[in-house]
Amino acid sequence: MSEVLSQKEIDALLEGLRSGEVREEELLGKERSFRVYDFRRPTKFSKDNLRTIHLLHETFARQFANMLTGYLRLTVRAAVESVEQLTFEEFIRSLSSPTYIAVCTLGSGEKPVLVEVGLALVFSLVDRMLGGPGAGNYEERELTEIETAMMEEVVTQLLVALSGAWSMVMEVNFRFERVEFRPQFAQVVFPNEIVLNVCVGVNLGAAEGFVNLCLPYATLEDILSELNAEKWLSTRPPESQPMGKEMLFRTELSSAHVELVAELGRTRLRVSDLRQLQVGQVIRLNRRISDTINVKLQDRPAFAAVPGTAGRRMAVQVTEVFLDEALD
Repeated sequence: MSEVLSQKEIDALLEGLRSGEVREEELLGKERSFRVYDFRRPTKFSKDNLRTIHLLHETFARQFANMLTGYLRLTVRAAVESVEQLTFEEFIRSLSSPTYIAVCTLGSGEKPVLVEVGLALVFSLVDRMLGGPGAGNYEERELTEIETAMMEEVVTQLLVALSGAWSMVMEVNFRFERVEFRPQFAQVVFPNEIVLNVCVGVNLGAAEGFVNLCLPYATLEDILSELNAEKWLSTRPPESQPMGKEMLFRTELSSAHVELVAELGRTRLRVSDLRQLQVGQVIRLNRRISDTINVKLQDRPAFAAVPGTAGRRMAVQVTEVFLDEALD
């Protein structure tokens, strides 16, 4: 049991320290018995949490790269550059202005998540989607309405890949809410709130940029117990087993785009009749109004459906599925 010093002995030690007769090393030994702790930046995420989040987002980076590869018809590479714990104010100050910030939510509650995409990457994506080379030349400006709509589609697919990666530990759903171009307008938590910044580097060949995910502690607080490497490894399908490869293959394909064609019917017309068609004339098809129509995938019937409308848009209601036969 350690010896308890009297007040007189404590005063004597303090006086010795002040005068230099007693050195600090003699009291503490060769190693200090305390560690530095910054109360302005408390460590809230354990090393195990950080390791698991890094692993999850490595999976996300692969899925996101595969999605962009199919979407842009261009080889895309993505990798996690860093997972850093910092305050929300520090994260906001690290961003350029203007930039592209998607304000998203996690789960059914109002738990905010930010997805920041650098303008270099944004304009390369937009240029590529519009048929350009995606060389990466861009201006420091906010996006137009058309560019914003195009990026929203990319971010929606990004969130699908993110939800898929997190599903290896738990079922979560990331949803897009709105977009901001000035960091000061994306104040979703208090400035001193601790957040995780997951930085993902994306290479589009001629251009490259970064996607920054901001995950506040308040958003992840209720699920931190699930974010451990042991659970991630136990739920991850083994790649060496055929079933594991099949599950991984299905996960990678889940974000691929396919084209469906709803065929209302067929008929034969002479070229002369076709040239004489006028607005308002009716073309008789080989199907009745009460008949179902074929919805085709790669020119092969995938669904039977009934045509109609959804709001102001044309739509079909699926009544039968032939998808397995269409994919054989």
